[in-house]
Formats: sequence, structure tokens, C-alpha cells
Amino acid sequence: MLALLADTEAERECLITQARLDAEQIVAAARSAAATITADAAQRAETVREQAARQVMAGARERAAKTAEDARQQAAQTRELARQRIPGLVSRIVSTIRQLDVDDP
Repeated sequence: MLALLADTEAERECLITQARLDAEQIVAAARSAAATITADAAQRAETVREQAARQVMAGARERAAKTAEDARQQAAQTRELARQRIPGLVSRIVSTIRQLDVDDP
């Protein structure tokens, strides 16, 4: 009977040792998988940040180009308006000077 109990005790110790080894392997594999997942997530996050930065920069360039084009159009309109008004202004100035010459003999 004692021999049977001793055999059972030895088998139990063997099972416990094997279970510990299995658990250590599972933990090591889980840690390795977690490290791989973390590295992959970090790489994906960096890629997403880079893509977002490119999109923001592209949007800013588009807005800047549109603003510059709007400014060019406004400047062209202002120049055209001035070009149209200058002859009338010159005529009024000449008329005023002629009138002053007539009033001051």
C-alpha cells in the first residue's frame, strides 16, 4: 500500500512539474505574441500618423493655393477697376484745372 502511495506521489509530482513547464511555455508564448502584436500596433499607428500628416499637408497646400489664386483674382479685378476709373479721374482733374484757370485770370 505504501509503495502504491509512493508511486502515486511520484506521478503527482511529475504531473505538477510538467504542468509548471507547460504553463511557463504558454506564458512565454503569450508574451512573445503580445510583443509581436504591440510592435505591429505601433507600426500601424505610425503609418496612420504619417498618412494623417500627409493628408493635412495636402489639404493645407490646396487651401494655400486657392487662397493665392483668390488673391491674384482680386488683385486683377482691382487693377482692372483702377484702369477703368483713371481716364474719368484724369478728365475731372483736367476739367477742374481748366475751371481754376478760367476763374483766376
